[in-house]
Amino acid sequence: MKQYDYLVVGAGLFGAVFAQQAKEKGKKVLVIDKRPHIAGNIYTKKVEGIDVHEYGAHIFHTNDRDVWKYVTKFIEFNRFTNSPVANYHGSYILCHLTCTHLIKM
Repeated sequence: MKQYDYLVVGAGLFGAVFAQQAKEKGKKVLVIDKRPHIAGNIYTKKVEGIDVHEYGAHIFHTNDRDVWKYVTKFIEFNRFTNSPVANYHGSYILCHLTCTHLIKM
């Protein structure tokens, strides 16, 4: 007798979303991961009441209303606008730097 319809290896973003969507459609899903938590590299943990990115910072952005509506069912997001400022020879420049820009400076 079949116990599961799907075996999902990895509870990262894709695996977690696939499992949730399959379960919503009535499928039985087993998710396995080598880590003791879901969310893969976008996992955050609470440290003294602050969400800390365990594996480095991740910024989620989308212009798709359906995607935004879906993800906000599960988590509350903090407002963030990336607007870096560079001091180049005494002048402040609003820009998005890449490694190539820095090497040229």
